[in-house]
Amino acid sequence: MGRVTTDPRRSDANAAAAIAGRGLAATTATIGEFHTAISERVFSLTGPGVRPIGVLVGGISKGVYAAVAGGIRVASYTAGHVVGEVATRRSRPEDYLRLADRPRSDVVVGALNGAWGDRLARWRNPLALTMTVRAGGRDVALTGAELRSAFAQPSTHVVVFVHGLCETERAWWRKADDHYGDSDSSHGTRLATETGATPVYLRYNTGLHISVNGEQLAAVLSGLVAHWPVEVTRLTLVGHSMGGLVIRSACWHGREGDEPWVDLVRRVVYLGTPHLGAPLEVAVAAAGAALRKLPETRPLAGALASRSVGIKDLRYGDVRPEDWADVVDPDAWRPEPSECAPLLEGAEHHYIGVTLSRNQDHVIARTIGDAFVTFPSASGKGARRELPLDADQGRHLGRLHHFDLLNHPRVWIQLRDWLIETDEGLSP
Repeated sequence: MGRVTTDPRRSDANAAAAIAGRGLAATTATIGEFHTAISERVFSLTGPGVRPIGVLVGGISKGVYAAVAGGIRVASYTAGHVVGEVATRRSRPEDYLRLADRPRSDVVVGALNGAWGDRLARWRNPLALTMTVRAGGRDVALTGAELRSAFAQPSTHVVVFVHGLCETERAWWRKADDHYGDSDSSHGTRLATETGATPVYLRYNTGLHISVNGEQLAAVLSGLVAHWPVEVTRLTLVGHSMGGLVIRSACWHGREGDEPWVDLVRRVVYLGTPHLGAPLEVAVAAAGAALRKLPETRPLAGALASRSVGIKDLRYGDVRPEDWADVVDPDAWRPEPSECAPLLEGAEHHYIGVTLSRNQDHVIARTIGDAFVTFPSASGKGARRELPLDADQGRHLGRLHHFDLLNHPRVWIQLRDWLIETDEGLSP
């Protein structure tokens, strides 16, 4: 990917150029594969006398496309260095705000990590996110001094918010102005106002395996509890979409490692979490398997297969390493598992599932749900598998979509009823 630099101005430019170069090169390669597959099919129908010409043409076209792809990468890397040089001359390092920390571009960085996060990490691209605590638009190190500086009035009750696929922590403020007339209003800030609990927001690379992020979350929670400015007596974990699966994975890792923080978890809230899988990923996997059957459509299957392993884990909601470790080909068809990873014992588990339709039994609710997750998956009640989520601890909200769960007033009303009422009933 080029020379590693510690200057954030050069680093961002080089990282963006590397992604652009690889993306354009991959597109060129896909077009080349289409060309080759179609040429081979045409020349195979013209008889043995013309086949040597077909081989020659195929060899030339492969060389041309390879050269174009290589040229694109070189040009992108060169452009990155040029842009980085310009940036260093126009701004000082102390004044420069990284792409991942900018309010607008961090959305793009989150999306890139969701789609290609495993590759970004493998390429050691600086835009690859890591599991971090965030406050004030920056990463917060898990040290006593850093945490005291970031959280001026720490509570003994910590509420950790874990975002979903292709998101960053800023997603929790979605449409805050529209809904509340306050751009700083989120589920966490309102909970803090009404209970005194301290909200903690995390950011992570959603393109990694869910079980890898779960292990990292377990480590972050260990550090957070160990270095929190005051003794933590209660932990509440709130996850949106994939974030709920990451929480379940972290709890599994924490219990396996006998981590002290696990016993502090009093409640977990899942907002639109695909416990039994996401229908869109199931459909993409099926389409990819079908496209692989013909040479002409195989390049399309390859393009679909380039999605991150984090997305692929959403097919059946894999949260443990063992859920995917024996899968030789993650893009091939495989049956739905017969069981779910267990929920954390000793904690209350709440869930909210929303649907585009008013009624949860409507055909839309059962097929596309909230556009990404069906209500049966969000509630853990499937035909083959069932997660022991108590229906009395869950709610269905109609005529909302997947991202409304992040900060919609109707969702907040339900969270408030659960968390504030329960909070008052718990002893420190």
